[in-house]
Amino acid sequence: MDLVKRKSAQSKRASLKKAWNVSGKSIRHKKKLQRAIEKVVRKDKTYNPKRSGLSAADRVLLLREIRPSTVLDGLYPIRRQRNHWQKLRSRDPATANTEIDLEEFSFLRSPQATLDALKAIAQAESRALGARINFKDEYCLDVAPFMLLVECWKEMMPVFEGGEMNLPMQKVLAAVGVQYALGVGFTGISDFNDVWAFPLTRRRKPGASDSKSPFVDVPTRDYATDRFVEAVDEWLGRPEIELELSDSGREKLMNLLGEVLENAERHSDGHRRDGSWSVSGFLAKRSSEAGEPVYRASIGILSLGDTFSESLDRAHTDQKTNISEYITDMKTKGAVQSEETLKTLAALQDGVTCVEEAENADRGGYGLMDILDFVSVLGRTVDEKHAPQVTIISGSSCIQLKGNYNRGHTSGADGPRVQWFNNENSARIPPDPNFVFDLNGSLPGTAISIGFYLDPEVLRRSFDGA
Repeated sequence: MDLVKRKSAQSKRASLKKAWNVSGKSIRHKKKLQRAIEKVVRKDKTYNPKRSGLSAADRVLLLREIRPSTVLDGLYPIRRQRNHWQKLRSRDPATANTEIDLEEFSFLRSPQATLDALKAIAQAESRALGARINFKDEYCLDVAPFMLLVECWKEMMPVFEGGEMNLPMQKVLAAVGVQYALGVGFTGISDFNDVWAFPLTRRRKPGASDSKSPFVDVPTRDYATDRFVEAVDEWLGRPEIELELSDSGREKLMNLLGEVLENAERHSDGHRRDGSWSVSGFLAKRSSEAGEPVYRASIGILSLGDTFSESLDRAHTDQKTNISEYITDMKTKGAVQSEETLKTLAALQDGVTCVEEAENADRGGYGLMDILDFVSVLGRTVDEKHAPQVTIISGSSCIQLKGNYNRGHTSGADGPRVQWFNNENSARIPPDPNFVFDLNGSLPGTAISIGFYLDPEVLRRSFDGA
C-alpha cells in the first residue's frame, strides 16, 4: 500500500512540475533520494538541480503558504482555521486523484447544489494534492458561477489539472473571456458562429487589478455599459430577428446597468463606497426539442463584499425601522425565512437603498426592478419553458424570480414596484418559501443570474405593434 501511495504522489507531483529526476535508479535508491530532497525543502535550502531535478518554481509550490481569498474563505470558512489548509508537500497522496463532477452548474436551476459545488472546489484547494473538475452539462447554463471561479482562481493553490468540458460550453467560456481570465486552454474550438458574447468586464479599486488584460479590468462602469449595449444590439441583429436598439433604447439600457453597477460600488464596500464588480453574458443559438433554433441569453452580475442585508444596516433610520417592523410582522405570522433573507427581500423593492442622500433625493433603489422589467420585456415568449428567470444570491439568502413572481408590480400608475412573493403581492403576507429561502452556506457578496430566450416572432410582433 505504501508503494502505491508514493507512486501516485510522484505521478501527480510530476504533473505539477515536481520532477524528481530519479529515472533508472533502484526502488530503494529512489526512496532515499526523495526523502533527501524533501528534507532539504523543509529546511528551505537550495538543492543542486542536477542531483535533485527540483527547480526554484517547484520549491515555491511546495512551500507556498495560504493566500487570503474573499471567495474561498467565504465559501469554505474553515479554510482559514489553524492547520486546516495544508502546504502541498504535507498533503495526503491519496487525494492526488480527486474528481469533482459538476452537473446543473447554475444558480438559475440549482442554487444550493451550485453553491455546494463551489464549496467542494474550495475544499479541494485546501487539502487535495491534485484534482480534476468535470463539467458534465453540455451547455453553459449560467455564466455567474464561472465568474466566481475567475474571482478566486489566482488565489488558489494550482492543484487543478483540467477535467471534462463539452465543446459548446468551451465556446461560450472562450467567447466571454473566462478562458483567458482563468488561464486555461481549450481544444477543438474552430468557430464562434453560434455564440455572441458580452465580454467579461470587471471594475477594481485603484491598484487592485489582477488581470494582465485591460479589456477585462476597467476603471469605470461606463466601459461595461457601453459593451452591454453593443452586445444587446448585436443580439437583436440576428437575421431571424433583424431589430436594433433606438437611441433612446440604448440610453435606457446604459442607465439601467449603470445604476446596478453604481449600487454595487456603493453598497458592497461599507462606508467607503468603492466596491468592485464584474459583469458578463452571452447569447447562444441552440436547438429546441423539435429541432428548431432558439436563442438563449445569460447575464451574470457579481459584487463581492457586503451582502444586501449587511448594506441595509447603513440605511436611513426610518428605512431601517420599516424593514425591522416588516421582519417582526413576518416572523409573527410564521415566515420560515431567516431575518437575513427577509431583509434581502426588502432590498429588492423599489426605493430601498442604504445611501441616505439617494433616498432623500428619491433617486436610489430602483436598479433591480429595472433589470426585472428589462428581462421581462426582452425575454417575452409564448413558450413557458423559455420564460425569463432571475436568481439573486446574497450571503445565505436566495430569491428566485420566475413564473408569476418574475417581476415587480405597482398598485397604481405611479406607485413603487414591489414583489413580495405571495398571491396578493402584499407585505403583510409571508413570502412563498419555494422562491424565497435560506441557503446552507454563504456567498461573500451578491450574485445575480439572469436567463431568458429571445423569441424572434414575439419580438417582431411587438415591434410591428408598436
